Amino acid sequence: MELVISDAITLKPLDISFAAELYHVITGSRKNLSQFLPWVDDVIDVNSTKRYIYERLHSNKAGSQWFAIYVQQRLSGVFGIKHIAPDSKVAECGYWLADFARGQGVITQVLAKMVPYIKKHSHANAIEFCCLEENLASIKVVQRAGAKFKYYQQETSIFLVNQHQYQRLGVYEIKLRA
Repeated sequence: MELVISDAITLKPLDISFAAELYHVITGSRKNLSQFLPWVDDVIDVNSTKRYIYERLHSNKAGSQWFAIYVQQRLSGVFGIKHIAPDSKVAECGYWLADFARGQGVITQVLAKMVPYIKKHSHANAIEFCCLEENLASIKVVQRAGAKFKYYQQETSIFLVNQHQYQRLGVYEIKLRA
């Protein structure tokens, strides 16, 4: 189901048929995306982009939904409800945007619609976002949406090759229900 966010922004269900276009979007933003997303280094051609899409669509995780973000009818990134934990009822969401779509409030607008969407169409009690500690732009976006810092994941730190460093993964939460 396509979700209209605004006159300029639409979320379309992610599909393998988007692979060639998505590959070009990733390639055009590789330098910035690879600062915070380790999977970017594995996307090296259209076939590996198909694998990226396939792995998300066939994760078999409860409540998983993946969308291509379109800005002005141009594929501009991905938004995912990665899963909704059956026991804790926490939905983990994630997103990324191409360089050309950044700085326009796109994700702020997406979250303004997706937070109520998740509350209405799922059993989730909360939404969590995992942000690397130095991804200040992403942290600001989720905080604008109402997320509060919860904790750093103890068992997870991400090594970013281009930065030659590990970063901790912070968890930010929006409560949907008491």
